[in-house]
Amino acid sequence: MRAPLPLFLTALLVTQGCAPDVAEPVGMIDAAEARWSPTPLGDRDVDLAAGRDVVQRGVEFLSAQDELWFETQAVFEVVQDDGTKLQFDEMHRLALKRPDRMYWKTLADDASTRTAWIGDGQFTMIREPANVWGRVDVPPGLGAAASRVAAEYNVRIPFVDLLTGSLPELWLGDDVESFNYIGEAWIDGQWTDQVALTKPGVELQIWFRIGARPFPVKMVILKAEEDGLPAYTARFRDWRTEVPDERIPTFTPPAGAERLEIVPVAPPGSAEVSDETP
Repeated sequence: MRAPLPLFLTALLVTQGCAPDVAEPVGMIDAAEARWSPTPLGDRDVDLAAGRDVVQRGVEFLSAQDELWFETQAVFEVVQDDGTKLQFDEMHRLALKRPDRMYWKTLADDASTRTAWIGDGQFTMIREPANVWGRVDVPPGLGAAASRVAAEYNVRIPFVDLLTGSLPELWLGDDVESFNYIGEAWIDGQWTDQVALTKPGVELQIWFRIGARPFPVKMVILKAEEDGLPAYTARFRDWRTEVPDERIPTFTPPAGAERLEIVPVAPPGSAEVSDETP
């Protein structure tokens, strides 16, 4: 006869390994299964040489939105001195309300967060768990405000070009050397058009949702002139074109938070926002 398990081990198995699974909501199961069942796409008249047209349609659609909300799951690579390539994860949540309001939150894989607001002529950021925050005045208009925050205070604004109206210059500008339509791709439960762009030192791929709302679904940026070819990959989700005021959190300093002075790291007007890194 098999010897009985010790009482403490039996209890451990019951509480940690043998407990019944909690049923997932039906809606979650249906959504997850839908990703595994590509819907028929039907016949489409897509010119393989018209990669630029696909990008332009997406740029025009995004630029026409007065309000935007989206989230991303991103992976960025860092090449070490010995050539080793490391990957790090981060999540972003962003909101735009033209002409002058922006909000974003970044959650890094070390569990630190950066939450920021632009509005009413001010930029405010809080970092946690450091529990410190700061605020500075910025010029009116999202483009000018974002430029000052990034250039003078070295603040990284994720996907700033999707929010400030500079997409036409970034994705359709004269420095774009080529557009290549790759084809249709099933990404995260939806059909997309995959397009590859090349710019000096940068190779960019974008997957645009097929249909009347051509949101980006995925984006890959490759630094072609850097050692090790580091890449940045982002998957977009939860796109919305209406952002109720209550959806954007109101800034309130947490208990015990320390306010720090935000000091410029560059003279005013000495630099422009980089348009190559999200």
